[in-house]
Amino acid sequence: MHPLLLPELLGLISGYLSLKEQQRCIQVCWTWNGHFAPLVWKTCTVDYERHTKQSPIPTSALHTYAQHIRVLIFRGFVSADHFTIPCTRLETLKVVDGSSVDFKGFGADIADEVWASLARIVETNPGLTTVEIAEIDRTPMAVFWKAVADHPGIRALRFDQVRVDDEHLKDFWKACSGANVLTLQRCRIGNGSSNDSADVLPTNFRRLQELNIENLLKPLPHTQIELLRYCPQLSSFYWRGGVIHGLARDPLLSILGSGRLPNLDSMDIVGMNLTDLDTEHIVQCMSRVRKLAVYQTNFGPSSLRSLKPHFKSIEELNLLQCPLVTSANIALLLRSCPLLRVFKAEAIVSDDIKDGEVWPCYEHLDTLVLYFDLTLTDHIADCQRTYSLLSKLKALRRLNISRYVTPQGRPIIGDPKNGLQLRLDHGLGQLETLRHLTTLNFDKLPQDMTLADAHWMEEHWKALRVVQGNFNAKNLVLNREIRSFFKDTFSGHVPLPPSH
Repeated sequence: MHPLLLPELLGLISGYLSLKEQQRCIQVCWTWNGHFAPLVWKTCTVDYERHTKQSPIPTSALHTYAQHIRVLIFRGFVSADHFTIPCTRLETLKVVDGSSVDFKGFGADIADEVWASLARIVETNPGLTTVEIAEIDRTPMAVFWKAVADHPGIRALRFDQVRVDDEHLKDFWKACSGANVLTLQRCRIGNGSSNDSADVLPTNFRRLQELNIENLLKPLPHTQIELLRYCPQLSSFYWRGGVIHGLARDPLLSILGSGRLPNLDSMDIVGMNLTDLDTEHIVQCMSRVRKLAVYQTNFGPSSLRSLKPHFKSIEELNLLQCPLVTSANIALLLRSCPLLRVFKAEAIVSDDIKDGEVWPCYEHLDTLVLYFDLTLTDHIADCQRTYSLLSKLKALRRLNISRYVTPQGRPIIGDPKNGLQLRLDHGLGQLETLRHLTTLNFDKLPQDMTLADAHWMEEHWKALRVVQGNFNAKNLVLNREIRSFFKDTFSGHVPLPPSH
């Protein structure tokens, strides 16, 4: 056998090839086709935009290689035939209708046919574990919800901008009740007043362990929180209400206090109406705290005391825009939580940064969002001491030293001159140990960088791909030169998402 036909060698080769290169390899010979086809077709996207502007994927090819497809993604409406792919080994099914031709653009009979075809895909793929539906204006049909509800293997459901009409509510909630992970984003679940009653909810989300709710148009927040009452296995809860709805405080505290959620160890909520005693109650109702994100709450001294027994288990903390959290509190947490991977808070002052200090989380801390509020009288020395501390965080991948707002949520006015300066003559060189750093954000913290500082970052932070901020606020020409340098150096230079 020719060496280039050996499966072991082909396996090594494929690891170094891009998808386009693998596609070309399929055409070399039948042996290479048999090896590379499963790699090329593992993820298949049937895209309306690509279908109309470029060479479409022939239906015949979809049928020929259906056995290799593990992830199947539909984007927009192509034709009813494209929804009849005879794949039987799917793991993930995604339907995204955010194109110029959507479900509003064709008749109800064709829409019903499409949902019936998608239901058959669900039914004929016993290994299916994940279903995602996004940006669908026409409500999915009962036959689809029934197929999802009856499938024993689906573990994760994600619905984004999906409308569910009243007549499909029970079918929808039944489909959701069997999942381990349920994500509902920007959906309108029901179009009447009846769906704001807990009567339409299943009596038991028997396997649900992770519930993520974000900016639902309906049902209203109190019904959203009522979901928790029926999730005995829940371990993680994420909630965002958007600008319209606030957190349903009383139902949340009542359900937590009832002892119905004995496994809950992760809470990520926004609630400006939560007092320090409320967040204390939330912590006390968690038997173990792995993640606590109480953004924009009044988390304070009482909550911190209730959190102390969990210092050894905490992995993620988000205390951004919590006005009662002090620099001393932040220092205490960073000195007391050895398993911290993600930490986000407003600011720490120079007095709470000790010479030679090493935070016990130095082996695990992956993400740090923290403004260093240093003194102006001895600014360079403060920067050097801070860099010495940060240099110990060798696992750090994402560093954000910005400060967008005050703890009360008001925008910072003027240039915060006492922030950390990314300058070699201020001690930046100590951070050569951060070899895994991929993201650096100093937005709203104007710098006075030179090209030498930028070249040093490029030389020592090989993993760095995202840089965001004002590189030099005093010299606009130099600022443009540094920005151009980073754009040329880092192919992944893109704006960062919001820090919270």
